[in-house]
Amino acid sequence: MTIDKETLLLLNAYHDGELSPGETLSMQQRLEREPELADISCRLSGLSSALVDVLPGEPAPEHLRGAILASIFPDREAVDAPDEPVGDAGPAHINRSANARWPIAASLLVGLIGGGLGGSYLARVTEDVMPAATIESEILTAHLRGLVAPQPFDIASSQGHVVKPWFNGKTTIAPTTPDFSAEGFPLVGGRIDVIGRTPVPVMVYKRRQHTISVTVTDSTDRAISTRDVFNGTNVVSWIKGDLTYWAVSDLNPGELTSFAELYQRRLDGKP
Repeated sequence: MTIDKETLLLLNAYHDGELSPGETLSMQQRLEREPELADISCRLSGLSSALVDVLPGEPAPEHLRGAILASIFPDREAVDAPDEPVGDAGPAHINRSANARWPIAASLLVGLIGGGLGGSYLARVTEDVMPAATIESEILTAHLRGLVAPQPFDIASSQGHVVKPWFNGKTTIAPTTPDFSAEGFPLVGGRIDVIGRTPVPVMVYKRRQHTISVTVTDSTDRAISTRDVFNGTNVVSWIKGDLTYWAVSDLNPGELTSFAELYQRRLDGKP
C-alpha cells in the first residue's frame, strides 16, 4: 500500500491522541475498512514503543529536523512552520504534533518512507520489542474498540459449534469455544481482531452487564502468564500448549480470575 503524506500525518496524530473525537472515529473506521492501513498502524504502534527506549529524549537540532522534513515533504513547508497557519496542508493540531513530538514522530516517518539502513534497524528493534511490549496493549485496545462498536462481536451466537467454524478461513488458529452459561458466563459471539499484524480469534462472553473478550494468540518465548489492570480494565492471560489466551474485561479481578480458571479447566478437559 502506498500511503499519502496527509494520511500518514493523520495516522501519526491518531497515535499521539491529537485528533478531535470526530477525526478519531473517522480514522478508526478507516482502520477497520482498510487492512493495509491497519497494518501500517500496527507498525507505527510498535515503532513508537521501541523508539521510546532507543532514541534520546533531547530534540534534534533545528537544521537537522528541517533537512529531514524537507526531504520528506518537499512541497509542504507548513509542516516545519508551527507558527504559520496550515491552510490546505491539514488540521493545525497535526502540525503541532509533528514538531512537539519530533524525536519519535519524525523517526517514524523516516523509517516508513525513507527505508534504508535506519528502516531496517528499526524493523529489527520492533520485531524484538513487539511481543513483550505491545501484544497485551493491542489486545486491550481491540477489546475497548469492541465495546464502543454497535456490538462487541462479528457473529452473534451462544453455540460453540456455530462460533468455532465461523473462524475457519479467517485465522489460522482454531480456538476452543466453550459456553459457560451454567456458571454465569454465557458465550454471546465471536470476532476477529488483528494483533501483531495477524488475524486472531476472539470469543465474547457476558457476566451481567460486563463483556469479557477472550483473545487467542500464538505463544512466544516472551508470552507469560499475567494478571494486569489498566484504568479499570483487567487482563488475565495463560498459556496452553502453543497458544496464549487473554481474558480482558472491566469485571472485578476476582470474578475474571474465576472465569479464567474455569476456561483453563475446560481446556484441560475437566468439567
